[in-house]
Amino acid sequence: MPKKDSKNQKKSIGIKETLAGADTSLMEKQLKEQIEAPMVRLSYTYAMDVVQAKLKMINADLTEQFDRQVIRSMTGRIKQTDSIAKKLMRKGREVTFQAAVTTLNNIAGIRVFCDDIYRVADYIKKQKDITLLKEKDYVKNPKKSGYQSIHLIVGIPVTYLEKTKEIRVEIQIRSFAMDYWAELDNQMCYKKNAGQIENVERATKDYSDVIAKVDNQMLELRRQIEKK
Repeated sequence: MPKKDSKNQKKSIGIKETLAGADTSLMEKQLKEQIEAPMVRLSYTYAMDVVQAKLKMINADLTEQFDRQVIRSMTGRIKQTDSIAKKLMRKGREVTFQAAVTTLNNIAGIRVFCDDIYRVADYIKKQKDITLLKEKDYVKNPKKSGYQSIHLIVGIPVTYLEKTKEIRVEIQIRSFAMDYWAELDNQMCYKKNAGQIENVERATKDYSDVIAKVDNQMLELRRQIEKK
């Protein structure tokens, strides 16, 4: 196993060195032409529409059960070509259409804002026509920065004529408080002067713990009310 990891690491380093000396603008242009081709884009749009329709059904079911809106809102997007290219380069992969569709799980992404993230995640995982490919719980195991959310990578079958292919969609499930914190964290990622934001980073990490505590307390309060 260590030998395999070593080989993969060397391959990744080799690709990064190749990319460093290559004309990435040409690669990005070719990637853009392929990733934005009508049939490709419509396939990803269809997969997102299926997931969003399923989430609306889940919300209708939960609303009827608990007499309140559990899913407050959701947003969807297809990742921009320049972001896809940057992510491939960070991963040490070739900037190609094939590398993008086989390597990246979040070309199509949906964010779900709710007050009971685990219940919503559980209902998604129970759907028979959605394949759960991967799950990351950043609430129980927050990132070093303090980022919290549940990420589900699901596979959606997309059929056209006699061909069926699986399109991956990343679903991020978070509370509004978690999302507000995540936006601050994202803004800091693009700041140039690390020294100026050191105190802010420390504060946001502390606030992420406070947010998690408040979310849990509010959820527990809701559940107590539901039992009465």
